[in-house]
Amino acid sequence: MLYEEKVDSFPGLEKRLRSFDQDEGVRILGRSGGRKVLVFVTRSGSGYLAMTYSVKSGGAPGKRLQVIELDGAEEVAGVLRRLTKGRLRAWIY
Repeated sequence: MLYEEKVDSFPGLEKRLRSFDQDEGVRILGRSGGRKVLVFVTRSGSGYLAMTYSVKSGGAPGKRLQVIELDGAEEVAGVLRRLTKGRLRAWIY
């Protein structure tokens, strides 16, 4: 069974990122280069992995655009702040 929890603030997201297990992640709807993107962040060893995808019609992930390795929750939050202008739309899974 899939469980998701909506997160609507950066302080709340940062707090959750610090406590991620290896099987947890976050999905964020954002914008890059004027296009909608989906960003998935997971825990990877001692750091984090952020993968950015284009968005197909209907909201499904399309082509993978970028993969970034990040060291800490603060660095992840910084990247996500640049990709999400305005209201945060994120779901922890």
